[in-house]
Amino acid sequence: MSKKFEPPKGTRDFLPEDMRVRRMVFDRLRHHFRLHGFDELDTPAFEYLEVLTLKAGAQAENEIYSFTDKGDRKLGLRFDLTSSTGRVAASHAELPRPIYRFQIDKVWRYDRPQAGRYREFYQADTDIIGSYSIECEVELLQMATEILRSFDLHEYKLVVNNRKILEAQIRIAGIPPEKKPDALRALDKLLKVGKDGMKAEFLQYGLSEKQFDDFYKTIVVDTLDDAETRVSSDEGGRAGVAELRELFSRAERLGFAQHLQFDWSLVRGLDYYTGPIFEAHAKVEGGFGSFGGGGRYDDLVALYGGQPQGAVGFSFGVERLIGLLLQREAKIPTSRPALLVAAPEQAQFDAAVNLSTKLREGGVAVRLLPTGWNRGQIFKYSTATGMHKVILVGAEEAASGIYGLRDGETRTEEKLAPPEIIARLRS
Repeated sequence: MSKKFEPPKGTRDFLPEDMRVRRMVFDRLRHHFRLHGFDELDTPAFEYLEVLTLKAGAQAENEIYSFTDKGDRKLGLRFDLTSSTGRVAASHAELPRPIYRFQIDKVWRYDRPQAGRYREFYQADTDIIGSYSIECEVELLQMATEILRSFDLHEYKLVVNNRKILEAQIRIAGIPPEKKPDALRALDKLLKVGKDGMKAEFLQYGLSEKQFDDFYKTIVVDTLDDAETRVSSDEGGRAGVAELRELFSRAERLGFAQHLQFDWSLVRGLDYYTGPIFEAHAKVEGGFGSFGGGGRYDDLVALYGGQPQGAVGFSFGVERLIGLLLQREAKIPTSRPALLVAAPEQAQFDAAVNLSTKLREGGVAVRLLPTGWNRGQIFKYSTATGMHKVILVGAEEAASGIYGLRDGETRTEEKLAPPEIIARLRS
C-alpha cells in the first residue's frame, strides 16, 4: 500500500471549491483597496533575517521560519507584510509621499496550530506612509467598514486605543522606560489570563507589586473621559486623548462612529506602534474574536534607514475573515466556468474549439472537455462539477452553427447562435 502524504503541520490544501470562495474574497478586498486609491506592492517571500527581527525584536526569531542559504546568509520567511513595506519605503525615497500601498500575500509563523491559527496564512494589508495626519486613520477605518458592509457583515466593532495613552499610564505608574515593553506585554495577555495572571507576568518580568497596582488602577477606565482624567498630568497622554477625540469626531460626521469603541485594554502586542491602534472584532460564540487590526507606526521607516515619516496601516487576517464569513453564511458570490462544451466525436473537436474561442472572446467562461466521452458521461460530469450549462457539438451543430444550450437544472434546451449564447449567459 502506497504512503499518503499530508501537507506540513499548520498548512492546508485548498480545493477548487475552496479557492472559488477565497478568490472572491481576495478580489473584493483588492477592489475596495483600489477604489480608495491604493497601489499594489509585491515583496519577496523571504528577507534577510535582520530585516524581520529589526522591527519585531530578537524574541520574534522563535516564530520565524529562518534558515542559512548556500551563501551563508541568514534569511527568514516573512512573518508579516509590514517589515518588507518599511524596507521598501526606506530604500525608495523617490516614491511620492504619501505612499498608498496594499498587499495581499502569504506569511509564515512557527506557531502552535489551533482553531483559526495556521503556520501559513494570508494577510491583506493597506498602509499610508508619509503623513502624520489623523485623517489617514479615518480613511483606513472608513474603508474597513465599507469592505465589511460589502460582505453583508454587520455584527462587528472596531476597538480603538492609543499607545500614547498607554505609555503615559506607564510613566504615571512609575514603571521605568526599559520595562515598558514588559508591562505592555503583560497587559496584552489580560483578557486571556485575568488580573491575577497579569500580575504574575509583572512579577516575572522583575516589576514590583506596587508598580502593578499603580498601573492597573490607572488603566482600568470606562470611557475616554475617564482616561483623560487619569493621564491629565502627562503631555503625551493628553495628546493621545486628543487624537482619539478627533478620530471619533470625524467618524461621527462620516457616519461610521457606531462601529468604533474605545478599549483601554487594547495593546496590539508589537512594540513599534506609536499612536492610535485598532482591532476588528466580530461577534462569535462566547464573545468577540479578532480578525484584523493595525495602527500608527511613525518610527518604522527610519528604523530601516529612511527619513523619519508618519505611517499607519490596517491588516485583515484573511483566514479569519473567510472563516467568519462562512460561519455567518454571508454573501460571497463565487464564479466558475459558466459553460461546459464537449464534442463526443473527435471529428467535431475543432468546431468545439472554434465555438469556445468565440464565446470566450465574448466574455463567457468556457471549459472544453477532451473528446472520447459519451453523452451520459458528459452530463454526469456537469452535475458533479456544478456546471449546469452544457453544449454538445455534433456534426449537425458544426455544420449549422446553431447549438443546443442545455440547462441541467431545468432540463430545458434552447437552439441558439453564438451571439445569442453570449447574450444569454452574460446576462
